[in-house]
Amino acid sequence: MQIHEMLLSTIEQDMNNINIPEEDIVNPREIYKDEPWTPFIDNQGLVWQSAFRQYNPMESLFRFTMLNTPFGGFEDEEGYDPWQDDYIKNQVGEGNMWRFKDSGSEKETRFRVANFMQDMEDMEILANSNSGFQTIVASLASPTTLAPLAPLRVLRQPSPLKRFVQTGAFSAVVMAPEEILMQSQVHDRDLALTGLTLAGAFIIGGTIGVIGGRMTLRKLTEEEYNIPNQLPPRPGVGAAADPEAFRNSMYRSMEAEGLETTGVNIEKLGWNPVIRMLKSPNPFIRAIAPSLVDVGGMIQKKVGMGREMEQSVEATFRTTYISELVTAMRAMDEEYLAYRGVVASKSDIKRAGQLFGLKAKDFIGRNRSYLTEYDFRVRVSRAMRNGDADDINDLATQKVNSAASKTRKLFDLIKKNAEDVDLFGKQIGKYIKKLRNQLRQATSQATKDKLNAQIREAEIELQNLRQSGANPNTAMSYLPRVWRVDKLMDNRDLFMRVTTRWAMSANNMTEASARQYAQEMFDTVTRSRPYMMLDEVTDEIDFITQASASKLRKFKIPDKLVEEFLENDIEILLRHHVRTMGMDIELTRRFGDISMKDTIENIVKDYRRLISETTDPLKRRQLKDSMESDLKDLRGLRDRLRGTYGASKDPHAMSSRFVRGMKSFNVIVGMGGAVLSSVPDVARSVMVEGFNNVYRHGLTDLFNALPERLANMRKRELSSSAVSADAVLGLRAMSFADIGDTFGSRFTWERKLNQSPGVFFMLNGLNMWNQMLKEFVGGVTMFRMTDAIMKPWDSLSKTDQRKLLASGINKFDAERMKALIRQHGHQENGRWYPNTDFWNAVGDDVLVRKFRNALNSSVDRTIVTPGAGDRALWTSTELGSLMTQFKGYGQGAMVRVLISGLQEKDAAFWQGAIMLVTMGAFVNELKKWQYGIEKEESYDEKLINAIDRSGILGWFTDANNSLEKISDYKFGARPFFTDQGPMPVPAGAKLGAIFGPGASNVSTASGVASDILRNDFNQRSADSLRFITPGGNLPYLDPIYDGVFGQ
Repeated sequence: MQIHEMLLSTIEQDMNNINIPEEDIVNPREIYKDEPWTPFIDNQGLVWQSAFRQYNPMESLFRFTMLNTPFGGFEDEEGYDPWQDDYIKNQVGEGNMWRFKDSGSEKETRFRVANFMQDMEDMEILANSNSGFQTIVASLASPTTLAPLAPLRVLRQPSPLKRFVQTGAFSAVVMAPEEILMQSQVHDRDLALTGLTLAGAFIIGGTIGVIGGRMTLRKLTEEEYNIPNQLPPRPGVGAAADPEAFRNSMYRSMEAEGLETTGVNIEKLGWNPVIRMLKSPNPFIRAIAPSLVDVGGMIQKKVGMGREMEQSVEATFRTTYISELVTAMRAMDEEYLAYRGVVASKSDIKRAGQLFGLKAKDFIGRNRSYLTEYDFRVRVSRAMRNGDADDINDLATQKVNSAASKTRKLFDLIKKNAEDVDLFGKQIGKYIKKLRNQLRQATSQATKDKLNAQIREAEIELQNLRQSGANPNTAMSYLPRVWRVDKLMDNRDLFMRVTTRWAMSANNMTEASARQYAQEMFDTVTRSRPYMMLDEVTDEIDFITQASASKLRKFKIPDKLVEEFLENDIEILLRHHVRTMGMDIELTRRFGDISMKDTIENIVKDYRRLISETTDPLKRRQLKDSMESDLKDLRGLRDRLRGTYGASKDPHAMSSRFVRGMKSFNVIVGMGGAVLSSVPDVARSVMVEGFNNVYRHGLTDLFNALPERLANMRKRELSSSAVSADAVLGLRAMSFADIGDTFGSRFTWERKLNQSPGVFFMLNGLNMWNQMLKEFVGGVTMFRMTDAIMKPWDSLSKTDQRKLLASGINKFDAERMKALIRQHGHQENGRWYPNTDFWNAVGDDVLVRKFRNALNSSVDRTIVTPGAGDRALWTSTELGSLMTQFKGYGQGAMVRVLISGLQEKDAAFWQGAIMLVTMGAFVNELKKWQYGIEKEESYDEKLINAIDRSGILGWFTDANNSLEKISDYKFGARPFFTDQGPMPVPAGAKLGAIFGPGASNVSTASGVASDILRNDFNQRSADSLRFITPGGNLPYLDPIYDGVFGQ
């Protein structure tokens, strides 16, 4: 006890002897007296950077590279002893000197000490902030996130225990290198944490493997495909008189269906469905790919053997229906301009400017003495449901009736083509077959009676269809029904009253039954999708006799009664009807059915035969995997053509509406400088057609204006080939922005937001730019084609022959076309105008289609317009499309610029490549001027920026740019090839690099909101706000925005 008291007395004396001046005692609250004191950090930029350094492997990989490769420049110093280095002791203390015991030089020590201090600061920031979300994102932004769950043989294990152990082990093994790397480089990360992380990966991976197993990945077992040990009956793949001989010939020529080499093997990178299908071990899959979608100018080996490539359903759809849609829209615009007293220009670009001027005038002046363009289109829709006659008599009536009559021609064309391929009858027949299958399985008499009644009704519909064709049954004349869900929700009671009264009158229902029926119909139309998913089974058939947009109409209430609940914008209805019906017609014409059911079944049968012919387990497994991959790609391309791949199961769900709205918002805040970015497109004509052709068939027409009659001939041909459609439809701009969805029954706010990109593409000039480019290139390509066709085939150069063969025109086609051009075409100044509109003899329609398809596909390849086969399938899902928005050009350029160009192996490619990079350098300087960037660039930096802006490397540059941003410019082309060192990248930019522009804009908006709420709005906040302001990067608005936000 006495010892204890003595110790206390000694401690008290020592404390009293410590003399601390009063002024040195600092109260933390005095330091932060101007703001509430808190230990937490709310600077989100610091939090994001710290999270990525500590939980993302890129920082560790950078440190490892610097310390273990010549890039770091750390050479051992003779006699250097880190234990004697006072710098370490002064910076980190004696207790941490052991961490640097293997340092070989003073320079290396300072690098490692800086990393250590950065790690300590990062952990302090993360510990004193709400950093959970940031650390999760940083951890997921890792290459291992994209790794497969486990090998297929593991997931097919019948034992759940084996699946758990093996899938868990695979997950842990995949993550182990990354975790070990981070443990070795991040100072505060010990072995215990690494072990815990790997254990978690084992448990989570194993659990997913047990839950998912074979069902999750839909793997095909021998039992599911009933693969026998003996040879199955020989399949009748292909319409051949002798199926076996046809099959043998396909396998003999399979190699010819593959892609020509580029010399650097990038044609073997199976990143998109077309390339994968053209590498398939099944010749039928290889043959189907180019007949289904455009291959973007990639060349098959058959071209080198003198055989033409297939022309695609995709190209035929464009030249058959898009060209007619443009004609209908032109007629509509001309009638509206005439109603407003404006003489419509013959130029699509000038006419678009006239319409835009009227819109602006009406918006600014609020002039209601005339119908707006939208009101006019609504009147046309209502007239088309009323026998193409307007039921209002005023100054607009004559023009409305004329527009309705001209638009009817497009609907009649679609109806005729649908009847030609028996599209409606086949769909009703499939429905009847499904009902009969259900009838055979039914057990209760009530169910059987209901199914028999449905079968009788469908058979009556089919009989009527065979006798009198597809005729409207809810209006005087046909117009597709697309329900406006927003109006239904807002006026539910009115819809219920109208439907109840009609049901009581037309169907002799009691009031109670009619109300129940009305409720059922309300639920049906508000939950329905205006498209059909081919691989789903549905009992609802609520449209007339369409394959996609028209199923059997069981809700036969007259359109007049529910007109205010329907979509009445004729432009939306036209686009919708053409997209759904036109593509289904051409799929049926080529493959016999929109689902391609017979084609798919024959491919499966052929694979079954291949599998049965081998006893090697590994080979059998490889063939099964190839079958699954091929069928997934085939169905994916089919559905992407129809616009349904990745489409939401519920387009009215908030998540789907958010994705559509976010993509539209990204356009109006991010594509102001799109025309500047597209300047390198000017070089593409030289790159594909060669300078000689560009000068002879393009530049001479610019220097010496064509006579009007010749200009009209050229324009008519380009229009018939759907080349000059961008000023009217904006198709290329829509494909860049990935906002081509016409299916969502949008709500009011979403409709406004979705319409804004169309207006914005006028404001930024992109539609007009694309129109001018395609008209120019279309003329060059058309005259190059006719010039080659009019010469003897054997006298053509190898390059000219290959171009015709690659576009689907062989020697025999060229000879027949030559005769038609001589008969119907026009020659002047040494050039032939083909005038395909006059090729109307029996059999000529095939040649018309071939010529127009070749012209259309060639122009879309030259002026890169991404097609259905260019992009990876996952980028068409809702989330994928949001993450990769604005990346469509890079994927399209990979196919249409890089791969196809390297395959051609001619001087034009390299001429164009030099010109393309030169134009990229010009764009880079324009962008620096636009954004006020005064940083001097070295030659290496200028060259890399020029290549980046040119787009010549396709998605390689997109991937490189993302890597550079995620790694704070520690990895990538610029740090590797230039002297540019690491530099911090804002969190929003990193999010954009990983999750797309939507994530970047949301992050920016959150930062601005946070600054406002904290009363800390400064110039940086103003710059961020400008970044997410619509039109904020329109070059001609820079002076105005500089005045508002500061320069």
